[in-house]
Amino acid sequence: MKNHRRPSYLEVSETSRERAQSKIQDVQTHAKDRERQTSDLISLDAICELLAVGKRRSADSHSSVLVSRTTRFPNKIDPVQLFAVARRLVATTNYWGLPAKQSWMVGVGEAAEIITQGPLRFEQATAFLRDMVGSAVVEAGSAPGPILLGGFRFKSRLQTDGPWREFHDGLLTLPRWMVVAQSDRQLWLTINVVMNGRTEFDTLLNELAAQALALFGQHDRLPEPVTASVKIEPVTDSWRQNVEHALGAIRDGNLTKVTLARTMKLRSELPIAPEAVLRSLTANYPECYAFAFSRRGTCFVGASPEELVGLNGQSVASTCLAGSAPRGGSKSDDMKLSEWLLRNVKERREHEVVVDWVSERMGRLCSELHWNEVPYVLQLDNVQHLLTRFVGTRVNGCHVLDFVKALHPTPAVGGIPLESALEMIERLEDFDRGWYTGPVGWVDRNGNGEFAIAIRCALLQDNEAFLYAGDGIVTGSDPDKEDQETTMKFKPLLTALGAL
Repeated sequence: MKNHRRPSYLEVSETSRERAQSKIQDVQTHAKDRERQTSDLISLDAICELLAVGKRRSADSHSSVLVSRTTRFPNKIDPVQLFAVARRLVATTNYWGLPAKQSWMVGVGEAAEIITQGPLRFEQATAFLRDMVGSAVVEAGSAPGPILLGGFRFKSRLQTDGPWREFHDGLLTLPRWMVVAQSDRQLWLTINVVMNGRTEFDTLLNELAAQALALFGQHDRLPEPVTASVKIEPVTDSWRQNVEHALGAIRDGNLTKVTLARTMKLRSELPIAPEAVLRSLTANYPECYAFAFSRRGTCFVGASPEELVGLNGQSVASTCLAGSAPRGGSKSDDMKLSEWLLRNVKERREHEVVVDWVSERMGRLCSELHWNEVPYVLQLDNVQHLLTRFVGTRVNGCHVLDFVKALHPTPAVGGIPLESALEMIERLEDFDRGWYTGPVGWVDRNGNGEFAIAIRCALLQDNEAFLYAGDGIVTGSDPDKEDQETTMKFKPLLTALGAL
């Protein structure tokens, strides 16, 4: 099993330690030359001092040590543009944002990774993260500090091939570079380095200076991607048959609800540019959590309306989204459809199943928990959903990944009873969900974080796109209407890819 990438403990001799310390002064003299090129972006002198502390701590502990420095970022920057530039420079680039609040993060490169597998993937990730930050040298003050971005598969699977092979059961990446925009429009730049006995200061500082100029220096805006013909490839879809199987199991009393998914494959004449898809999603769905995880030529991108959990200090929140209706062609049509959604027995039943699950699971980890008894209606560009908002106070010591483990998978993407629903999903769906309907988001050094359920998304690979959509099947579900609803849920990505 792989965890966050650090070498085995290294014994560092006194001679090596003295040589490393004596070299610091030499490196600092050369830093002035680099400083002239990168002074508006990063202070290499300040980083050098912090790295020296990390080097000594690494030598003393015979282990790798994270060094992290966060400062105000002086330049205005377009996050999607930064994502596009970074994707051409490094193998791993991640984006997370909530455009309506003007908050976003772009992580570039890999300082370290936490990779977990199997049923204990959430616990392993929490333990590795605490180990990493416990010995870290962090200069952040009240700034965000080191943040990891990533996600988890819908269901753990020890061996993965096909298009999802780059996306592990659990994967959290600590970027080498992270730019964070908070809702107050303040920008922060974090640089993360993992130090060990073999780290060469001069080589490292040269790399940092070159990367800073390439990422943040003056460069022309990238040209807009060339529009190419995008076609939907025909696939054998057993969706209606699967819905009938699920309804039969519900009638027999084996299930209360199961959420089934379907997939669609698109092919383009030219390679698909993830930043173009991301740009469309952030513009058209600003109230959704936009994400893009690009790894070695494959990118998972989407805009999810459903928050799984957000933890900030003692305050924790979650959003339950289940039950759907289309948007109307006018305000009066919208109002009628909203009223229908609130009154419809089948849609309310589907929603209440999820509310009961979330309230029970969150209640275990909260000293207080509140939610609206009557659901609201959330109106997105192409669909309306019933929404219940949970707000609580966490029990002391709870980590955001504790909440992720407790809540995933909710009945909104799994079913009730859970084990029976998962067995049916495994039996009926002839494709790998991968990270679709899994938790995606971020976590910081203090255990705070924000995770959404990965829906309204696509996996992009070269000139192919794999789209995913699902729907909850309960008593009263109709195969024709479920077909229409999943078709409606494909629309955001079909539009972003230019297929509509």
